[in-house]
Amino acid sequence: MGCPVIHSPAAAETASAAAAAQTSGGDSAAAAAGSASTSGCPVHARGSPAGERLNPDNAMPAVANQLPAAGQRLPLSKERVESTIPQAGAEGGHWVYPSAQMFYNAMRRKGFEPQEEDMRTVVAIHNTVNERTWREILLWERHYPECVDDLKLVRFGGVPDEPTPKARLFTAVGYKPPFDRHDWVVSRCGKEVRYLIDYYNARPIAGKPVAMHIDARPAADDLQGAWERVRMPFLRLWNAGRGP
Repeated sequence: MGCPVIHSPAAAETASAAAAAQTSGGDSAAAAAGSASTSGCPVHARGSPAGERLNPDNAMPAVANQLPAAGQRLPLSKERVESTIPQAGAEGGHWVYPSAQMFYNAMRRKGFEPQEEDMRTVVAIHNTVNERTWREILLWERHYPECVDDLKLVRFGGVPDEPTPKARLFTAVGYKPPFDRHDWVVSRCGKEVRYLIDYYNARPIAGKPVAMHIDARPAADDLQGAWERVRMPFLRLWNAGRGP
């Protein structure tokens, strides 16, 4: 997807903890990713080196860096995995995740000190979290059946230093703040719809290195977005009562 950098020290520490648990004898990388609490996704433009040309759709370097970093001890995979997330502007195409080498380079560029041995697990965590985020968005978008089959992700970005109003409210009443925030913009029948996504550390699960909660919902940028936020709890309650 071209979104390899963890935005905050807290998220970076979570990823390192997940990787450490994995390499010390935890579950498989895929299982670890399934419950890990790091998104490690798009770099915010303000954190990029001066003069670096960025892709406006994901705030990442326009030219992928697959070269080994200075002082890198071990070779890293350059293989990139195609996501299941349709990409706007790409006929039949999907967003492509960064390779382990790209992820490592991006973390180094942001001032972190990643371990080469951890990168396979960290990338697996990153990819799975993004897939789960897309599924959360699809839960909202299924109420527009005429559009959902052609739904595409237009652009996205990480804004960890700008808490959403909901996150600020929850923090004010005593909940722990999210460790990361993203804004994703999707194309719904040609209309751009912005989603706010908060990532929270969740209650630990036995056998899993890290657990997380993804709170994705449409931004109340207009009356339609506000209405969706109001009606969704009732729709979920209704669907739960109807059963499978």
